[in-house]
Amino acid sequence: MKVLRKFVSAIVLVLFLSAAAFAQALPVADNPEEVGMSSERLARITSGLKEAVEKGTIPGAVGIIVRKGKVAYFEAVGFQDRENQVPMKKESIFRIYSMSKTFTSLAIMMLVEEGKIILADPVSKFLPEFKDMKVGVDETNAYADKKELVMVPPNRPMTIHDLLRHTSGLTYWFFGKPSSNKTKWKENVTFTYGQTLAEMVTKISKSPLCYQPGTTWDYSQSTDVLGRIVEVVSGVSFDKFIAERIAKPLKLTGSGFWVESA
Repeated sequence: MKVLRKFVSAIVLVLFLSAAAFAQALPVADNPEEVGMSSERLARITSGLKEAVEKGTIPGAVGIIVRKGKVAYFEAVGFQDRENQVPMKKESIFRIYSMSKTFTSLAIMMLVEEGKIILADPVSKFLPEFKDMKVGVDETNAYADKKELVMVPPNRPMTIHDLLRHTSGLTYWFFGKPSSNKTKWKENVTFTYGQTLAEMVTKISKSPLCYQPGTTWDYSQSTDVLGRIVEVVSGVSFDKFIAERIAKPLKLTGSGFWVESA
Protein backbone atom coordinates (compact mmCIF):
# COMPACT_ATOMS: atom_id res chain seq x y z
CA MET A 1 0.00 0.00 0.00
CA LYS A 2 2.98 2.31 0.47
CA VAL A 3 3.40 2.64 -3.30
CA LEU A 4 -0.21 3.64 -3.82
CA ARG A 5 -0.22 6.41 -1.28
CA LYS A 6 2.40 8.11 -3.41
CA PHE A 7 0.40 7.82 -6.61
CA VAL A 8 -2.82 9.58 -5.93
CA SER A 9 -3.43 12.70 -7.99
CA ALA A 10 -6.87 12.38 -9.59
CA ILE A 11 -5.49 12.66 -13.08
CA VAL A 12 -2.62 10.40 -12.12
CA LEU A 13 -4.75 8.45 -9.67
CA VAL A 14 -5.33 5.61 -12.06
CA LEU A 15 -7.38 2.51 -11.48
CA PHE A 16 -6.41 -0.46 -13.58
CA LEU A 17 -9.12 -2.65 -15.01
CA SER A 18 -9.09 -5.98 -16.78
CA ALA A 19 -12.22 -6.63 -18.84
CA ALA A 20 -11.49 -10.35 -18.68
CA ALA A 21 -11.59 -10.34 -14.88
CA PHE A 22 -14.94 -8.55 -15.06
CA ALA A 23 -16.31 -10.97 -17.65
CA GLN A 24 -15.26 -14.07 -15.73
CA ALA A 25 -17.79 -13.28 -13.03
CA LEU A 26 -20.67 -13.26 -15.51
CA PRO A 27 -22.39 -15.96 -17.58
CA VAL A 28 -21.93 -15.76 -21.35
CA ALA A 29 -24.96 -15.69 -23.63
CA ASP A 30 -25.11 -18.55 -26.17
CA ASN A 31 -25.67 -15.84 -28.78
CA PRO A 32 -26.49 -12.12 -28.70
CA GLU A 33 -30.09 -12.77 -29.72
CA GLU A 34 -30.61 -14.62 -26.43
CA VAL A 35 -30.42 -11.26 -24.63
CA GLY A 36 -32.18 -9.22 -27.29
CA MET A 37 -29.19 -8.07 -29.32
CA SER A 38 -28.22 -8.49 -32.97
CA SER A 39 -25.19 -10.55 -34.00
CA GLU A 40 -25.05 -8.66 -37.29
CA ARG A 41 -25.03 -5.24 -35.66
CA LEU A 42 -22.54 -6.22 -32.99
CA ALA A 43 -20.21 -7.38 -35.77
CA ARG A 44 -20.20 -3.78 -36.98
CA ILE A 45 -18.53 -2.79 -33.72
CA THR A 46 -15.67 -5.18 -34.41
CA SER A 47 -15.37 -3.89 -37.98
CA GLY A 48 -15.30 -0.29 -36.73
CA LEU A 49 -12.61 -1.04 -34.17
CA LYS A 50 -10.48 -2.87 -36.73
CA GLU A 51 -10.83 0.05 -39.12
CA ALA A 52 -9.68 2.46 -36.39
CA VAL A 53 -6.64 0.24 -35.77
CA GLU A 54 -5.79 0.11 -39.47
CA LYS A 55 -6.04 3.90 -39.75
CA GLY A 56 -3.77 4.32 -36.74
CA THR A 57 -6.45 6.10 -34.73
CA ILE A 58 -6.00 3.62 -31.89
CA PRO A 59 -3.43 0.85 -31.34
CA GLY A 60 -6.07 -1.58 -30.14
CA ALA A 61 -9.17 -2.06 -28.04
CA VAL A 62 -11.18 -4.52 -25.99
CA GLY A 63 -14.94 -4.27 -26.25
CA ILE A 64 -17.43 -5.88 -23.90
CA ILE A 65 -21.20 -5.53 -23.74
CA VAL A 66 -23.28 -7.01 -20.94
CA ARG A 67 -27.06 -7.24 -21.24
CA LYS A 68 -29.54 -8.85 -18.87
CA GLY A 69 -26.71 -10.10 -16.70
CA LYS A 70 -24.91 -11.95 -19.48
CA VAL A 71 -21.91 -11.17 -21.68
CA ALA A 72 -23.33 -10.59 -25.15
CA TYR A 73 -20.20 -9.27 -26.87
CA PHE A 74 -16.52 -9.63 -26.01
CA GLU A 75 -13.78 -8.99 -28.58
CA ALA A 76 -10.14 -7.89 -28.61
CA VAL A 77 -8.65 -6.23 -31.70
CA GLY A 78 -5.34 -4.64 -32.63
CA PHE A 79 -2.31 -4.36 -30.37
CA GLN A 80 -1.59 -3.60 -26.75
CA ASP A 81 1.90 -2.68 -27.96
CA ARG A 82 1.89 -1.69 -31.62
CA GLU A 83 5.63 -1.01 -31.83
CA ASN A 84 6.50 -4.51 -30.67
CA GLN A 85 3.49 -6.12 -32.39
CA VAL A 86 2.08 -7.50 -29.14
CA PRO A 87 -1.54 -8.43 -29.87
CA MET A 88 -4.35 -7.05 -27.76
CA LYS A 89 -5.80 -9.74 -25.49
CA LYS A 90 -9.10 -9.92 -23.66
CA GLU A 91 -7.17 -9.97 -20.39
CA SER A 92 -5.08 -6.89 -21.25
CA ILE A 93 -5.06 -4.31 -18.47
CA PHE A 94 -6.21 -0.74 -19.10
CA ARG A 95 -5.90 2.52 -17.25
CA ILE A 96 -9.34 3.98 -16.68
CA TYR A 97 -8.08 7.42 -15.62
CA SER A 98 -10.88 9.75 -14.57
CA MET A 99 -13.29 6.91 -13.91
CA SER A 100 -11.48 6.96 -10.57
CA LYS A 101 -13.62 10.03 -9.89
CA THR A 102 -16.60 7.70 -9.60
CA PHE A 103 -14.89 5.73 -6.84
CA THR A 104 -13.89 8.93 -5.04
CA SER A 105 -17.39 10.40 -5.16
CA LEU A 106 -18.83 7.10 -3.91
CA ALA A 107 -16.39 7.15 -0.98
CA ILE A 108 -17.49 10.68 -0.08
CA MET A 109 -21.19 9.78 -0.25
CA MET A 110 -20.57 6.75 1.97
CA LEU A 111 -19.14 9.11 4.59
CA VAL A 112 -22.18 11.36 4.13
CA GLU A 113 -24.50 8.40 4.77
CA GLU A 114 -22.53 7.60 7.91
CA GLY A 115 -23.09 11.15 9.16
CA LYS A 116 -19.38 11.95 9.21
CA ILE A 117 -19.61 14.81 6.72
CA ILE A 118 -22.32 17.04 5.27
CA LEU A 119 -22.31 18.24 1.67
CA ALA A 120 -22.60 21.83 2.87
CA ASP A 121 -19.51 21.51 5.06
CA PRO A 122 -16.74 23.94 4.10
CA VAL A 123 -13.64 22.20 2.78
CA SER A 124 -11.54 24.10 5.33
CA LYS A 125 -13.32 22.19 8.12
CA PHE A 126 -11.24 19.17 7.15
CA LEU A 127 -8.36 20.85 5.31
CA PRO A 128 -7.40 24.02 7.24
CA GLU A 129 -4.99 25.12 4.49
CA PHE A 130 -8.02 25.92 2.31
CA LYS A 131 -9.30 28.55 4.74
CA ASP A 132 -7.26 31.39 3.28
CA MET A 133 -7.51 30.61 -0.43
CA LYS A 134 -8.07 33.64 -2.66
CA VAL A 135 -9.73 34.10 -6.04
CA GLY A 136 -7.46 35.36 -8.82
CA VAL A 137 -9.01 38.13 -10.92
CA ASP A 138 -7.47 39.74 -14.00
CA GLU A 139 -7.59 43.52 -13.60
CA THR A 140 -6.11 46.20 -15.83
CA ASN A 141 -3.33 48.28 -14.29
CA ALA A 142 -4.05 51.77 -15.64
CA TYR A 143 -0.47 52.91 -15.02
CA ALA A 144 1.26 49.97 -16.68
CA ASP A 145 -1.53 49.51 -19.26
CA LYS A 146 -1.57 45.76 -18.79
CA LYS A 147 -3.59 43.14 -16.97
CA GLU A 148 -2.46 41.90 -13.58
CA LEU A 149 -3.63 39.00 -11.45
CA VAL A 150 -5.20 40.45 -8.32
CA MET A 151 -6.18 38.27 -5.35
CA VAL A 152 -9.61 38.86 -3.81
CA PRO A 153 -11.37 36.98 -0.99
CA PRO A 154 -14.00 34.37 -1.93
CA ASN A 155 -17.64 35.40 -1.57
CA ARG A 156 -18.27 32.24 0.40
CA PRO A 157 -16.31 29.17 1.49
CA MET A 158 -15.76 26.28 -0.91
CA THR A 159 -17.93 23.31 0.11
CA ILE A 160 -17.76 19.56 -0.37
CA HIS A 161 -20.77 19.94 -2.67
CA ASP A 162 -18.73 22.33 -4.82
CA LEU A 163 -15.96 19.75 -5.10
CA LEU A 164 -18.39 17.01 -6.16
CA ARG A 165 -19.93 19.10 -8.94
CA HIS A 166 -16.69 20.84 -10.05
CA THR A 167 -17.89 24.31 -9.06
CA SER A 168 -15.15 24.75 -6.46
CA GLY A 169 -13.12 27.36 -8.35
CA LEU A 170 -10.30 24.84 -8.82
CA THR A 171 -9.11 23.93 -12.32
CA TYR A 172 -6.88 21.82 -14.57
CA TRP A 173 -4.46 24.25 -16.16
CA PHE A 174 -4.20 22.25 -19.40
CA PHE A 175 -7.93 22.40 -20.26
CA GLY A 176 -9.83 25.40 -21.59
CA LYS A 177 -8.55 28.82 -22.46
CA PRO A 178 -5.17 29.96 -21.06
CA SER A 179 -5.35 32.52 -18.25
CA SER A 180 -3.14 34.11 -15.61
CA ASN A 181 -4.77 31.86 -13.03
CA LYS A 182 -3.97 28.72 -14.97
CA THR A 183 -0.39 29.87 -15.43
CA LYS A 184 -0.11 30.08 -11.65
CA TRP A 185 -1.58 26.59 -11.33
CA LYS A 186 0.95 25.22 -13.78
CA GLU A 187 3.75 26.75 -11.69
CA ASN A 188 2.40 25.52 -8.34
CA VAL A 189 0.61 22.23 -8.95
CA THR A 190 2.99 19.83 -10.61
CA PHE A 191 2.48 16.09 -10.85
CA THR A 192 5.53 14.64 -9.16
CA TYR A 193 5.85 10.90 -8.76
CA GLY A 194 6.52 10.11 -5.13
CA GLN A 195 4.45 12.88 -3.58
CA THR A 196 1.61 12.00 -1.22
CA LEU A 197 -1.98 13.03 -1.70
CA ALA A 198 -1.58 15.39 1.27
CA GLU A 199 1.38 17.07 -0.44
CA MET A 200 -0.53 17.48 -3.70
CA VAL A 201 -3.52 19.02 -1.94
CA THR A 202 -1.26 21.45 -0.08
CA LYS A 203 0.11 22.61 -3.45
CA ILE A 204 -3.46 23.12 -4.67
CA SER A 205 -4.28 25.24 -1.61
CA LYS A 206 -1.46 27.65 -2.48
CA SER A 207 -2.86 28.36 -5.96
CA PRO A 208 -5.46 31.02 -6.75
CA LEU A 209 -9.05 29.96 -7.38
CA CYS A 210 -10.09 30.63 -10.96
CA TYR A 211 -13.68 31.46 -10.03
CA GLN A 212 -15.80 32.32 -7.04
CA PRO A 213 -16.97 29.04 -5.45
CA GLY A 214 -20.35 27.91 -6.73
CA THR A 215 -20.45 30.22 -9.75
CA THR A 216 -18.71 28.31 -12.55
CA TRP A 217 -18.36 24.69 -13.64
CA ASP A 218 -14.80 23.77 -14.58
CA TYR A 219 -13.46 20.21 -14.83
CA SER A 220 -10.83 20.30 -12.14
CA GLN A 221 -8.65 18.80 -9.46
CA SER A 222 -11.59 18.87 -7.09
CA THR A 223 -11.48 15.08 -6.93
CA ASP A 224 -7.91 15.15 -5.58
CA VAL A 225 -9.20 17.25 -2.70
CA LEU A 226 -12.13 14.90 -2.11
CA GLY A 227 -9.71 11.99 -1.89
CA ARG A 228 -7.74 13.78 0.79
CA ILE A 229 -10.95 14.52 2.72
CA VAL A 230 -11.72 10.79 2.65
CA GLU A 231 -8.32 10.17 4.26
CA VAL A 232 -8.80 12.82 6.95
CA VAL A 233 -12.35 11.81 7.87
CA SER A 234 -11.92 8.03 7.71
CA GLY A 235 -8.50 7.94 9.32
CA VAL A 236 -7.11 5.56 6.70
CA SER A 237 -5.21 6.11 3.47
CA PHE A 238 -7.32 6.66 0.37
CA ASP A 239 -6.10 3.48 -1.33
CA LYS A 240 -6.98 1.40 1.73
CA PHE A 241 -10.46 2.93 1.92
CA ILE A 242 -11.16 2.14 -1.74
CA ALA A 243 -9.73 -1.38 -1.44
CA GLU A 244 -11.53 -2.35 1.76
CA ARG A 245 -14.78 -0.41 1.58
CA ILE A 246 -15.54 -0.52 -2.16
CA ALA A 247 -13.42 -2.90 -4.23
CA LYS A 248 -13.49 -5.85 -1.82
CA PRO A 249 -17.27 -5.85 -1.15
CA LEU A 250 -17.97 -5.50 -4.89
CA LYS A 251 -15.43 -8.26 -5.68
CA LEU A 252 -13.51 -6.00 -8.05
CA THR A 253 -10.57 -8.35 -8.07
CA GLY A 254 -9.34 -7.07 -11.45
CA SER A 255 -9.13 -3.42 -10.38
CA GLY A 256 -6.45 -1.57 -8.47
CA PHE A 257 -4.21 1.47 -8.36
CA TRP A 258 -1.17 -0.29 -9.75
CA VAL A 259 -0.23 -3.54 -11.42
CA GLU A 260 1.45 -6.04 -9.13
CA SER A 261 4.79 -7.23 -10.43
CA ALA A 262 4.66 -10.64 -12.07
